[in-house]
Amino acid sequence: MLAGMTSSELGDWHLFYRERYFQDAQLDAHFSSLLYTISTFLYQDPDITPADFSLLSPSAGAGADNEQDDDAMMLAAEGITGGTRYGPAD
Repeated sequence: MLAGMTSSELGDWHLFYRERYFQDAQLDAHFSSLLYTISTFLYQDPDITPADFSLLSPSAGAGADNEQDDDAMMLAAEGITGGTRYGPAD
């Protein structure tokens, strides 16, 4: 696609995407569709949809089941930094 484009067309696309920024939603749609395709190929579950794999707009039932308390979130955050917890010492 880029090989057949002139520099002025490339500049126009750059301006277009600067004004109409939708990269996050587009990436989410691509990856949720990819995960849906892989899952239907491997598991053949008729109840799943691409929306089940979306990070930006999760299904309504998914959020209610995955509520975490403060201790669980702090434990997960400690694992990200290699066990070092940054914050006020008690």
